[in-house]
Amino acid sequence: MTGAAAAIAADRPVTQTGLTVGTLAAGLLGLFALDNLLLLHFWGLSLPLTAGLMVVAGGAITTFCRRYSANLAPVPLRTFAAALAISLALFALGGEGRFFYANADWQIRDAVLRDMATNVWPFAYDIHGTAYFLRAPLGTYLLPAMFGAHSEMALLVSNSLRLALLLTLSWHLFEGKRERAIALGVFILFSGWDLLGTAIYSALGANLSWDHIERWNFSYQYSSHVTQAFWVPQHAIAGWACAVAFLLWRKGLVPIGFFAATIPLVAIWSPLAIIGAIPFAGFAGFELVRRRAIDLNDVAIAALALAIAVPALLYLQIDAAKVGMHLRLAHPWAWLFCVALEVLPFAWPLLREPDSPVTDRPVVFLILLLLIAMPLVQVGVNSDFQMRASIMPLALLSIYFAMWILRLLSKKAVHKAAIAYALVAIMLGAATPLLELRRAVVNAPSPRPLCSLIGVWHKQDNMIVPYSTYLAPVSTLPAGLRQIAVVAGRSDPENCWDHKWVVPEAPRASEPSRHA
Repeated sequence: MTGAAAAIAADRPVTQTGLTVGTLAAGLLGLFALDNLLLLHFWGLSLPLTAGLMVVAGGAITTFCRRYSANLAPVPLRTFAAALAISLALFALGGEGRFFYANADWQIRDAVLRDMATNVWPFAYDIHGTAYFLRAPLGTYLLPAMFGAHSEMALLVSNSLRLALLLTLSWHLFEGKRERAIALGVFILFSGWDLLGTAIYSALGANLSWDHIERWNFSYQYSSHVTQAFWVPQHAIAGWACAVAFLLWRKGLVPIGFFAATIPLVAIWSPLAIIGAIPFAGFAGFELVRRRAIDLNDVAIAALALAIAVPALLYLQIDAAKVGMHLRLAHPWAWLFCVALEVLPFAWPLLREPDSPVTDRPVVFLILLLLIAMPLVQVGVNSDFQMRASIMPLALLSIYFAMWILRLLSKKAVHKAAIAYALVAIMLGAATPLLELRRAVVNAPSPRPLCSLIGVWHKQDNMIVPYSTYLAPVSTLPAGLRQIAVVAGRSDPENCWDHKWVVPEAPRASEPSRHA
């Protein structure tokens, strides 16, 4: 008799091995808490004291997350291993670890990681006699920079571990290998109909690039998930973490405290992604008040996460007004094309479904409202706000669309027209991530930086990024923090890379050049 059979015969529960939801949630929140505490070390707190705070925070997070696993089966270890392999492959193809081509955004990002890995913390830059410090979302860099010369490989592993935790947590959103495989495929291939937009504009006479087709609609852009992973993984991970935590709560699989704790902890990764998560936090709060379902444990873990994140939130606010936030002067036709080809093809079939807890129409309406409005706001340069604040709502839309497809396939009466539409919608969007993948494999790996951030700034190719995006004068710091050694940016070699950096073909004529 097998062990499982013996347990059943003895009327005892079968012990299942694997990773519980509580373990996965604690691991994810713990890693993001570590980033926030490493920021204190970046600003001069001793490593032993920082490590002590990590132990205390990790223990508290684990205690709160233990109760999440009561009614959910553990996730098999092989599932986590598969998720980690997928994550490593995705980020490696995006250029992390320098096995494959890295897009132009990495010119700046590599230099930041290099400076943080080679300089004693804290440090400042000398720019024409004025001292500047790094004031940027440093979450993705802090842990890898601790590995010095191996920081690039550490970045690949760090990002992959977080995405693997998110994919493994998402395991509970679907039932069976077939459903999970379909949902993962939809998520990876999900994108707006950039192929159709590029074709239409080209037919009208615009001379557009087919290398990076998301720039077809001038300054309006919603990025595919693969684009986010390849160009801006720090923003992607932050937005996806909020999306997974929200869905797990919305499906009744974990308490609201997990979602509430995630938001402040990932701010050090991407403030813009957090802006896109705040409306969903408001929605969740309203639901809790309406149901009178407020739990002290949820309040406690949210308060703990906020307390851990407060130094990072204050740090991100230093001289942040120079980044700028304002309404954009909308181009009516470009905005209409953006909504028509990037949002409505996926929101429309969901809103046609009968209202039920399965369809979750209130959340779909909120997603649609946000994605219609986001092109009208600008923060910093170009369309960064639209591309980054939209990460969470776009992730939710893709998952709800995958769930809609699975409902179609599960019905006894096959809806051939609806299934055909779903297939066309996904395949039209899939052109975008497939072209991103093509660029990753046809180009040689991009060069590693030889210069500091300041040296790279003046030699970057096809990039338009103001100083205020990453730097602020040391004079804007509180008086007690201004004694920072100026060690970076004083002497850089003439060439910041040992060979030319390949950049995506830029739009021509009247089309503005910008990075994704």
